[in-house]
Amino acid sequence: MILMKGLLVRDWLDRQGEFEQEVGGYFQAGKLKNQETVVVGIDGAVGAFIDLFEGKNIGKMVVKLD
Repeated sequence: MILMKGLLVRDWLDRQGEFEQEVGGYFQAGKLKNQETVVVGIDGAVGAFIDLFEGKNIGKMVVKLD
């Protein structure tokens, strides 16, 4: 069985302070790592957008402008 569940940030705003305290410590310690797919140049923006929906990105998709 596979379960996919959404998350609405506004449902958890009452715990924002707790989150910032816990995650902020991880961030300052360098324990948070992120992955992203970077496409360079505005000419690649359309392809990057399409690739998002085809699952060709790792992490967030970024279009870096020259």
